[in-house]
Amino acid sequence: MRNIILLIQKYRNFLFFLFLEFIALFFLFSATNNYHHYNYLSSSNSISAGLFNFQYRMTSYFSLREINNQLMVENANLKNQVLNRDIVVGRKYIKHKDTTFKKNFLFKEVSVINSQYKFYKNNLIINAGTKSGVQKKTGLIGTKGLLGIITNVSSNYASIRPIINPDFGLKILHKKSNSWGDLIWIPEENSFNNVYVKNIPIYTDVKEGDFFITSGAEGLFPRGVVIGRALSIKKNIEKQTLIIKVKLEEDFSSIKVGFVVKNQFKEELDQHLN
Repeated sequence: MRNIILLIQKYRNFLFFLFLEFIALFFLFSATNNYHHYNYLSSSNSISAGLFNFQYRMTSYFSLREINNQLMVENANLKNQVLNRDIVVGRKYIKHKDTTFKKNFLFKEVSVINSQYKFYKNNLIINAGTKSGVQKKTGLIGTKGLLGIITNVSSNYASIRPIINPDFGLKILHKKSNSWGDLIWIPEENSFNNVYVKNIPIYTDVKEGDFFITSGAEGLFPRGVVIGRALSIKKNIEKQTLIIKVKLEEDFSSIKVGFVVKNQFKEELDQHLN
């Protein structure tokens, strides 16, 4: 006990200093002293935020491929919901059965890596070819609607003739009435947002905002893929038909993802169509 008292006496000045420091720090960071409390936390948070930001950027960079793959699967699931199909995810192609038309379609998600808009020769390129099972004369749809038809395929890439190409043609439907029409693009208008539907009977009740969809008749696409909405309607009295300007659902200026559509029974169907 005597030794403890002697030790305290020897270092009393230092111990008293520590006691005063403790009291000062207590009042400095107490709730009543918001200014110093705020400054301390601000400086501390700035350092922490900088470290976390650096960590986040590094983690994001190295995990970008994994995140992208996850998004591809999620997009496939979303496409399933949009088309209201039975799709199985986890294969090279995503499978669904269309019992109405007795057809089996396969969907493969791809990336649109290049778009070439040259007036009469508009073209898209995807990062999948014969090695992935992609074939000519199969369809391509986007996350919102119809994109085009595959016209040329190599080992790892494929070219697509988009619906904004004068050589593209397709039988489509007015969704409300099920009336048939012909989809065309007029290059002279130089518009990447609009197409036209011709040869719909003049008595068809078409209103602005009505949807036009794929018919499924050629076997390239399932029935019901959205093309766009009616912008304006004109009558061709001589031919007793309607000429309808349609605003496309897909924005061709920002296409990143698409789905190759493969009809497993296309060859059999062609035997009956020809």
